[in-house]
Amino acid sequence: MSKAAAVAAAALLAVAAAPAAAAAPAASTRAVAQTVPDPAGLNLLLRADPWKVVETRRAPDRTWDAPREVPQFADLFYWTLTVDHGHKRMFGAQRYGYGNLRFVQSVEQADGSWSALAPMTGLTDLPGSTTYYQMGRVKAAQVGGRIQLLAIDPSGRLMHTTELADGSWQPWGVASSASGTGSGQFFSVAAAEVGGELQVVGTLFSGEVVHAVRHADGSWQPWGNVLGATGTPAAWGLPTDVAVAGINGQLQVVVCDNSQIGAYHAIRRSDGSWTRWGDIGSQARFDRAGYYGSNLTGVDGAAVNGEFQLVFEPSTDAGDLYHTIRHADGSWDLAGHVQNAVDLSRWRPVAVGAAAAG
Repeated sequence: MSKAAAVAAAALLAVAAAPAAAAAPAASTRAVAQTVPDPAGLNLLLRADPWKVVETRRAPDRTWDAPREVPQFADLFYWTLTVDHGHKRMFGAQRYGYGNLRFVQSVEQADGSWSALAPMTGLTDLPGSTTYYQMGRVKAAQVGGRIQLLAIDPSGRLMHTTELADGSWQPWGVASSASGTGSGQFFSVAAAEVGGELQVVGTLFSGEVVHAVRHADGSWQPWGNVLGATGTPAAWGLPTDVAVAGINGQLQVVVCDNSQIGAYHAIRRSDGSWTRWGDIGSQARFDRAGYYGSNLTGVDGAAVNGEFQLVFEPSTDAGDLYHTIRHADGSWDLAGHVQNAVDLSRWRPVAVGAAAAG
């Protein structure tokens, strides 16, 4: 499967539960029930064939919730998940016409169902493209109690918006550079709050991995070349996906690529310096979970109780998912085959087709 075809096939979302904060504003676009299912743990929204969206959760006791479909999400092209004031919220991109993108949102209700898709007031649709299939890849992060959203537009630029107190959204602004580092076509994007600021990592079609910071005052630190700071591993191909988490004042980054190694981990420390890349497979041992291939095409994850939980998707048609945890002491759990813990036999997750939040 080609890189573009794999990404076009699906979007995987992972979200870890954040501590409950003050009640969200009561504006219509942010209205939520007062009592909702417990979001603690790693929450997943999976793209699965035949063109369905399925949710499940890895609870703090290490068990998995029974999966269930979310029918109203089925026509979304990509989506992202976050936990906002104790409530799960989804933001997604719909395609229409010649690849135009309309952005919509939903919130989980008290009975565990999701609200009907609603417009995101203040956001204009992004013009379409019939050739750039990474358009619409989207990522949300909560920073200072507000949701910030990033999306790849049909030309490959990275766009940014912030939700306002009344539930409306600021107009799109261009987050990518006009020239130099961070100016190429974005292929994937991930973001997290670190120290009250938004940190963003993207992969580009050129093979670069880039990083930027959006400060609390709305200004942006210029994009930097991550490989220039971390070094390039000996086995390194084209990056296909990225996941990040803000943990203990540092940014943890995981990148999948199409090399023989396939998955790497690095940390941006609080002083702005970076560690070198570590080979995840040599520690998580995906082979012991039954995966003997080399390419882990998709990844998403989230910070859960101070640890980085991750779900990987190989570049195969089998639909297998693999879960692991990087602990606070730097050790890794042996990877586990998600389908051994939760019955997904009615669905077949697709590569680069999951989103996570915690």
